[in-house]
Amino acid sequence: MRQFILAIIGVGGLFLLAGAMRNRGWYLADQVCAQGAILCDNPGWVVAISAVLVFVATIQTIAKT
Repeated sequence: MRQFILAIIGVGGLFLLAGAMRNRGWYLADQVCAQGAILCDNPGWVVAISAVLVFVATIQTIAKT
């Protein structure tokens, strides 16, 4: 679960950076935003999903003990 959460946070950071650098001459940002325009426009969705996953993982860890 931790690896999945880290991957989601990494993807969220990528879309946040790409959204900020879009149309400024950075080719990678333009390509990322062409593939995921919704996530470049609203990177907060990925952050919210990450927060929910961290909360669920915390509850699962507490429940195991």
